Amino acid sequence: MPDVRKRREYSAKDLLVSVLLMFLFRQGSRNSADNTAKNLTFVENIEHVFGTKTADLDTADRFLRKLPEEELENIKHAVIERLIRDKMFARSRFLNKYYHVAVDGSGMQTFDYEPYPGCPYKEYKNGIKIWTAYVLEAKLLTPSGLSVSLATEWIENPKDEDFDKQDCELKAFKRLSKRLKTRFPRLPIVLLLDGLYPKKPVFDICKANGWKFIITLKNKSLKTVQEQISDMKLFGKTQKLSRACRKNTVWTTDEFELMQNIEYQGDKFNVIQNVETVTNTENDDKVSTNFVVITNVATNLDRAMAVSDAGRLRWKIENEGFNDQKTNYDIEHKYSRTSANAAKNYYQIMQIAHIINQLTYELRQMKALIRVRGYTVKALIKHILGMLQHADFSDKILLNSILDTKTQLRY
Repeated sequence: MPDVRKRREYSAKDLLVSVLLMFLFRQGSRNSADNTAKNLTFVENIEHVFGTKTADLDTADRFLRKLPEEELENIKHAVIERLIRDKMFARSRFLNKYYHVAVDGSGMQTFDYEPYPGCPYKEYKNGIKIWTAYVLEAKLLTPSGLSVSLATEWIENPKDEDFDKQDCELKAFKRLSKRLKTRFPRLPIVLLLDGLYPKKPVFDICKANGWKFIITLKNKSLKTVQEQISDMKLFGKTQKLSRACRKNTVWTTDEFELMQNIEYQGDKFNVIQNVETVTNTENDDKVSTNFVVITNVATNLDRAMAVSDAGRLRWKIENEGFNDQKTNYDIEHKYSRTSANAAKNYYQIMQIAHIINQLTYELRQMKALIRVRGYTVKALIKHILGMLQHADFSDKILLNSILDTKTQLRY
């Protein structure tokens, strides 16, 4: 790590691990993490177990203001590359080949002042301006619920030049695509995108990069495509398939309709419509939802269900991704109010912590502990913090014998 500090009471590793622990233990703020570190034997035990000093987070904040953001993103990439190389996600691939990668944007902190140059803003009719820090994420998803960050692109306006339109998600997607292709050039990807993305430039980017895509198609999107869909339904040129399943008192039926070889500006795509009806057998309440996706995946009737299900997997970037980080990691908290660089570095460390925690919760040993002891994740973290604050890890011989013991962790 580059370190421009003149006085170095703490190493870069000390500072980064201190911030990482704040997110791993879901402390919610720098002040809360500092208060935890002041309790009893916490600092001593962290040094005994991890070999690092626990720094106050004001010191860490000053370091993060100067640390280039790409340094931490490189660490995040190295973690993901190792997991992919070790086939961590292999069994979750789409059609046994493609990794599910969802792209979505999210607003995080909002301000009534410009926190840093280039922060996007919205001006209301009464003249009030609200600035919001926006990020566009590419996350690798699995049906089991993992949602891990592959690449990050910030939505920002030009800092030192005039502009006609503010930066937006589609502009950021072009930059994110380059970042994703550069870092994972040979990774077979199927992109899962929402209704903002069925556009010619997006199709062209996917084609140039050799990516498959499954994109939500809204009713008013791509007028010529909608006309072809209507004609195919009118003349009976669609293919239909259904399935049903029951769980306790809930009966779910899915009606699939496949439209093949839809033409759009020189390319051909497939469109799949899925009408899901959920019936409560106790009171006969029914709720129907319509899902429509457009895809460049070669699709026959047997594969239509798998494509439609993969498209709906995109919701996990919001639920297991952004919503989890907002609820449990306080992503909307202003960890740095005036330094965009520090804010970006906090965000990258949070993504690394989120990856570590997700993998930890997926361990068989951890799931057994939660199931047998009745722990929730929140209670488990509280228990671990209690151990660090009250137990005595100063016996180096005993500690080394534990750390040196080979243990196989299974998922």
